[in-house]
Amino acid sequence: MSAGPAAALGLPPPGDELTEPDPEVFWDSARQFPTGVAVLTADHHLGPHGTTVSSFAFVSRRPPLISVCLKRPSSFLSLVRSGGEFGVNVLVHEQAVLARRFATPGRSPGATQFEGVPYAAGDASGAPLLDGSAAWLECRVDRVLAAGDHDLVLARVLFARRAAASTQCSPLVYHAGRFATTQTQE
Repeated sequence: MSAGPAAALGLPPPGDELTEPDPEVFWDSARQFPTGVAVLTADHHLGPHGTTVSSFAFVSRRPPLISVCLKRPSSFLSLVRSGGEFGVNVLVHEQAVLARRFATPGRSPGATQFEGVPYAAGDASGAPLLDGSAAWLECRVDRVLAAGDHDLVLARVLFARRAAASTQCSPLVYHAGRFATTQTQE
């Protein structure tokens, strides 16, 4: 008699009490899921501010909604809660240096974060929109939900634009703790 698929995967038999996974095993498992990379940006009274995220998703087409998870506490989360509007810059592989820059802990808010980074202020939000990105969204917070050690931000998209179709862009992907790219096949 076969032990069944659950036993083959090392799962407990049906009816056994499940326990929470070891946090390190859980996190290592979660990092096996490749995700896109974006830099969230906002206008701040001290100047522009940005942070790198890989927990960004499109939620609804009508109305246009996105979600993003931000670690609690984070300066960007505080900024989004108080200001309500922010930009999403969908990065291309060539922007990995920007992803690292805006992921570095301890950055002070303000213009020094953006020194040497070409951008334009968005018309709808005033958020910095980074030159060379694959797409740009300007968003307004709809609601913020507590989700463990993060907050889930649900936001309405006010404006969306993508890079010209003639622009070849290779998306920036985050997988197993490293930046990578994908090869588009036709």
